[in-house]
Amino acid sequence: MATDIRDTGQKVLGAMAGMLSGSRGAAQPFGPDFPLLLAGAAVSSMGMAFLWPLMALYLHHGLGQPMTVVGVVMMAQAGMSAVGSLIGGVMYDARGARVPMLWSIGLSAVTLIVMAVFPGFWTFTVGVMIVGFCMSASNPIFNALSVDIWPAGGRTAFNAVYVAINAGVAIGSSLGGLLASLSFRVTFGIAGLVTAGIWILIYLAYRGDHWTRAPHRKPSPANRALGRTLILRAVGWPIFVLAGALALQWLAYDQWETTVPNFMQAEGLPLILYSSLWTLNTLLILGAQPLLAKALLLMPRVRTQLICGTVLFVAAFGTLTLFHTYPAYLIGMVLATLGEMLVLPGAPAAAEQWSDPSRRGLVQGVVATAGSLGRMAGPLLGGMLFSTADPRILFAVMTGMMAMGGVGYVAGGWFGAPSTHAAEVSTL
Repeated sequence: MATDIRDTGQKVLGAMAGMLSGSRGAAQPFGPDFPLLLAGAAVSSMGMAFLWPLMALYLHHGLGQPMTVVGVVMMAQAGMSAVGSLIGGVMYDARGARVPMLWSIGLSAVTLIVMAVFPGFWTFTVGVMIVGFCMSASNPIFNALSVDIWPAGGRTAFNAVYVAINAGVAIGSSLGGLLASLSFRVTFGIAGLVTAGIWILIYLAYRGDHWTRAPHRKPSPANRALGRTLILRAVGWPIFVLAGALALQWLAYDQWETTVPNFMQAEGLPLILYSSLWTLNTLLILGAQPLLAKALLLMPRVRTQLICGTVLFVAAFGTLTLFHTYPAYLIGMVLATLGEMLVLPGAPAAAEQWSDPSRRGLVQGVVATAGSLGRMAGPLLGGMLFSTADPRILFAVMTGMMAMGGVGYVAGGWFGAPSTHAAEVSTL
């Protein structure tokens, strides 16, 4: 049965992975496990995406909680996601992929079903924190595995995981909204069943050495010498700087979900126009991959990819600083999405190149944690500026944060000391 699942995964996802790798013909450069990895990443993100668009709505309208409580719960959930990302990376280095994923995803499935059977404020609050912790633990594992399974994939492997996750988010959030119109409890129950399906996929199909064996790697001599000279010996300063830059940019990017809809409503623009911005975001991410693959050929280094993405981010928020019409929001979303397509898969690829492969799981966990911390701080800072400052000031501040993130990428790339493995994939 595991063989049948593997063959099905290859047929469904092999074409997409082949497109991302730029290969042609029947033979693909990746092994049979890579399509299974993409399937797991997509379905895993789908399970969590059932919940996140509905959290504020369910707490405020379904459970009658004030918006201050809603904000606290969402920040707590983001904080647990940050912790989960870090622990997931550490567990991958220690135990491999299969055992941590079975435990985390299994606990998520049980929690979601409990939320459906026993509705209530405390059940939901504790439940979303557990689910956020457990599901976030899988993200660094998927990124670390992508290179372990497909060593020659380089940036293409990370980009394929990024696209798979976004496809799952798009499907899950759409289905979650439709199911919520029937019942929130039905939504939680279906999310639990989908997550249980992920557990079955992992249990039956994730059985090769890539999934079950801990990646026992020895640090290279250059990285051992480097590690003795740095304060943050576990990951190194380049990764610390990269994570800080990514957190700043996530903080700014999160304004598209928090303050932008409020500004648009204040300007008399209907909610459907705001929703159309995210439809455009999804269409670009999924539809512009062939163009992205060609663009990456013009960017021989991952640092160049991150800087180009930063330029697009700065242009997006600069547009919102100067103009507040709906065409400006459309242009800003296009620019921001193109920047996202370069930065979000580029950051884990840079972490892979600028660090020792012996700490791959930990490093990917640090990068994922940085994104969670940025998303956690984004609503807080954005809300403060929204309440006390002019919209132009808020967007100008976010433009500056995007630019500061770009400076961090330049610094991280400058001080990064790629391992031998990183040097092999740096031009991919």
